[in-house]
Amino acid sequence: MRPPTEPASPPTPLQLLTLFLGVALVSIGGGLHAHARRALLARAWVTEASFAEAFTLAQLTPGPNGVNLAAILGAQLAGPRGAAGAVIGLLIPGTVAMSVATAFTLQLPGGLPPLLQSALIGAACAALGVMATAVVPLVKVGAGLRGGPVLMGFTLLALGALRLDLLPVLLVVLAVGVILNRPARHE
Repeated sequence: MRPPTEPASPPTPLQLLTLFLGVALVSIGGGLHAHARRALLARAWVTEASFAEAFTLAQLTPGPNGVNLAAILGAQLAGPRGAAGAVIGLLIPGTVAMSVATAFTLQLPGGLPPLLQSALIGAACAALGVMATAVVPLVKVGAGLRGGPVLMGFTLLALGALRLDLLPVLLVVLAVGVILNRPARHE
């Protein structure tokens, strides 16, 4: 294991392509984030805080969250080529799998067989558990920020229980977050 004071060498675009290819091959549901986090932390290419920032930005950016995350992390770690490598690596397994599945299911009259439908229901339950494992590290980072627990609780209440629209809630949380965590002025 690398000593904590020794900085990791930055990854190449090819290393990012293979890392995200591997992550995509073993991820289901929201597991991409958990697997990517674990793999990047193990190589000391990111910290918990930098991953949480990239994850948050990926969530707030339009488009698929996993692709956004791969692009952001790839760009931060190895520039535009790193972003391209990470995104390509992430998309190859899903593109191939969905192409094969689509070709197979188009041949079936009446949709998917009942056994396969049941299997997909079980997989949906497993995916929920996998997504929860991705959230836990982010909650830990958020809990350590000034006002983090209150902002997380407010957001959960506003979106989950009160079912308020995302944009106004997001604007309020962003404004309060900026006020609470703004950098100190140096005079």
